Amino acid sequence: MNSESRNLPGRWSRQKRDIGIAIWIAFLSACIGTFVIFAVLDPEALNDAWVLPWEMGSRLAYSLGFLFLFLVSLIASGLTVFMIRTGPSRGHASGKGRRPPPDIRSPGENNPDLDLEDWK
Repeated sequence: MNSESRNLPGRWSRQKRDIGIAIWIAFLSACIGTFVIFAVLDPEALNDAWVLPWEMGSRLAYSLGFLFLFLVSLIASGLTVFMIRTGPSRGHASGKGRRPPPDIRSPGENNPDLDLEDWK
């Protein structure tokens, strides 16, 4: 990517794109979750099952359900974007930057009282 494309007018920074992606994924997953939940559950039936001093209409139930699913999805997608952006560098999978494997020694080397027959 050259320096000209980084300074294009209207181009969002990486942080703004990550926030936008997290919000969009959360919105779509909350929509699907709301469709699934309220296809199975009827808000009026839930209102009869709860013993509350106030009546909750179906629009409020739909709104609260969507808001709850949106917040949970937003946290999950935000953490996913955070873990992707702060993960190990590209060379980590090929072995670059890894610690060398530890030396394997005999258990009796540092433990003079240990009977090595117990390990067989």
